[in-house]
Amino acid sequence: MMKIIKKTGLTLLFPVLMFLVMLAITASTEKCYVNGKLIFLSYDLVRQVIINACMTVCVALAIWLQLKNGRFDFSGGATMILAAIIGGNIGMNAKSAWVALIVAVVVAVILSCFTALVYIVGRLPIIICTIGMTLLYESLTYLVFNANGIRTFYSNASVSFFGRIPGVFLPTALAVAAFVLFTYFTSAGRKGKILSNNQSAGVNIGIDEKKNIFITYIYSGIILGLAAIIYVSQNSVEPQSSLATSSIMFSYIVPVFMGTFIGMASCDVIGIIIAAIGMEILNYGLNCLNLGAGGWQQIIMGVFVLGFYAFSAQIGTIQNILNRLTHKTAKAAP
Repeated sequence: MMKIIKKTGLTLLFPVLMFLVMLAITASTEKCYVNGKLIFLSYDLVRQVIINACMTVCVALAIWLQLKNGRFDFSGGATMILAAIIGGNIGMNAKSAWVALIVAVVVAVILSCFTALVYIVGRLPIIICTIGMTLLYESLTYLVFNANGIRTFYSNASVSFFGRIPGVFLPTALAVAAFVLFTYFTSAGRKGKILSNNQSAGVNIGIDEKKNIFITYIYSGIILGLAAIIYVSQNSVEPQSSLATSSIMFSYIVPVFMGTFIGMASCDVIGIIIAAIGMEILNYGLNCLNLGAGGWQQIIMGVFVLGFYAFSAQIGTIQNILNRLTHKTAKAAP
C-alpha cells in the first residue's frame, strides 16, 4: 500500500509543483490581477488545461508509439492535418461531429498505412521516407476542397463538440485505449520492443518485421485521426507546405520525453498524461503573464525543458548523494 502511495505521489509531483510555482509567480505580478482577483486562479484554468492537455496527450501518444518501436515519423503532423481538413469538411457538410470523427480516423489510418507501405516496399531509411511522405501529404492539402483548408468548423458548436468539454474526453479516451491495447495487449506491441532494442535478433527469432510495422502504423493512424478531430474542433486549419506540419508535431514532443521520465514511477501512458497536464499549467501561467506567445515563450520553454533534461540526466547522481547523506546521518545518530 505504501509503495502505491509513494508512486502516486511521485507521479503527481510534477503538475503540483508546476501549479505552485506558477501560482507564486502570478500572485506576485500586478498585471495578473483583474478587479482584485488573480486571473490564474479561475475556472478558465481548469477548462483550458483540460482541453489543451487532451490534444497534447493524443499527439504525444502517436509520437511515442512510433518512437518506442524505434522510429521517428516526420509524417505524423501532415497525416493529422490532412485528416483534419478532409474529416472537418465532410463533417461540416453532413452537419455531424460523429461523421467528422469517423472520416478523420479512417483517412488517418489510410494515410498511415500508405506511409508504412512505402517504407516497407521502398526499403528507405525512416527519416527519408517520412520526410518524403510529409511533403506529399502537405501538397495534397492544396488539392482537396479548393485549397481552402477549413476555417469555420471550430466556431460551429454543433460540429466542434469533440473540441470542447465534455466531448473532448471521448477521442482522448479512445486514443489512450488504442495505445494501451497495442502496447500491452497485442503481440505486435511486445514484439516491437524487441525489434527496437535489437532488430536483427528479433528477425532471427522469427518476428515478421514488415507485419509488425504495418500493425504499428494502423494504431498510430487511429490515434492521429483522433488527434485530428480535436485539432480541427479548436483551430482553423490552413493548407501546409515546406515541412510546416513537422513543427506541429515537434511542438507536442516535449511531453513525450518528460512523460517517459515521469512514467518511471508508474507507466509511460500515465507519465505522458501527467506531463501534458503540467506543461499546460505552465502555458496557462505564461498566458496570464502575457508571455504565452512569441519569443519569450520559446525562451522560457527552452530553458525549462533544458533544465528538466539536465535534472533527469543527473537523477542517479542526486540519488547517490542523498543516500550518502542519509547513511551519514544514520551513523551519526546516537
